Amino acid sequence: MKKWIFFVMAIGLMMVMPGCNDDDEGYSLGDYWVTTATIDTEEVEPFLIITDNGDRLFPSATAVPGFGYDHGQRVWVSYTILGDGEGDVDHLVKVNDMVEILTKGIFDLTPEKADSIGNDPIRIKDYWFTDDYLTIRFAYSGGATIHYINLVRDVNNPENEDGLPVLEFRHNRNDDPYHYLMHGTVSFNLASLKDEAATSVDFVLKATDFDGHEPFEETLTYTYGAE
Repeated sequence: MKKWIFFVMAIGLMMVMPGCNDDDEGYSLGDYWVTTATIDTEEVEPFLIITDNGDRLFPSATAVPGFGYDHGQRVWVSYTILGDGEGDVDHLVKVNDMVEILTKGIFDLTPEKADSIGNDPIRIKDYWFTDDYLTIRFAYSGGATIHYINLVRDVNNPENEDGLPVLEFRHNRNDDPYHYLMHGTVSFNLASLKDEAATSVDFVLKATDFDGHEPFEETLTYTYGAE
């Protein structure tokens, strides 16, 4: 828990820089970047770190040798560039720290599951697409208990009047009595929305915001194939 809190504070205190400047004359061991990324274990051993900006990083050194990794795993990563890579590798890096991002699919919401899923207030601060993932940065009120976060599709009302899928970003605070403002990041795999006859799908994303604020509702486009 202490490591996670420290890492979140580091993210908040610095500018998140998803890309790198190749015009510099060399790299400094005093420089570091913090960004979100996906682990790829299929192309290069032991793995590649593919940032959401598209940079392909090879971990030549690491300060977290015990970190377990799987193909497709989403992470926050802090890294220092050691040099330029070759071929499909953009940079050789030292991994300063790495924290797994909660990664889930779309949950089918039934009346029987409504209470456990909850519908407590949560604020969407930012969101972006990376391959099949929708990543959401969010804020919520809590501090004492574990909260549950899900992206759900109501089986009884899966679409709106325009025929678009409706996905709800849901939060269950588990009766947490504390009211500190907390922040988090989660990635959702949207592959179940794919239509093989198309290359993209529009859907509606909804969320219940804090009291006094309008609920979040936007139509987003998930692109998964070549035009």
